[in-house]
Amino acid sequence: MGLKRNCIIVLENNEQYIILNEAMYYGKKYFLAMGLDQNRVVNNKNVVILEEYVSGFETYVTKVIDSETIKVLTRMFKAQN
Repeated sequence: MGLKRNCIIVLENNEQYIILNEAMYYGKKYFLAMGLDQNRVVNNKNVVILEEYVSGFETYVTKVIDSETIKVLTRMFKAQN
């Protein structure tokens, strides 16, 4: 099933994010997400790109840390607006 826009996710380390946008790149789905505080207020200084992994009915994400991939995906997300 996977994640969708405006979905709030909680990572294993209890960081919370809201999914703002999604893009496909080389057959993988990526999300632009913004961090939330404990009261679920958006922190616009905490922006990440997440890569989705789906295994059966489970969906997992990891933060993208490769700078070249971040550059390409940032351009893709900007072009969508």
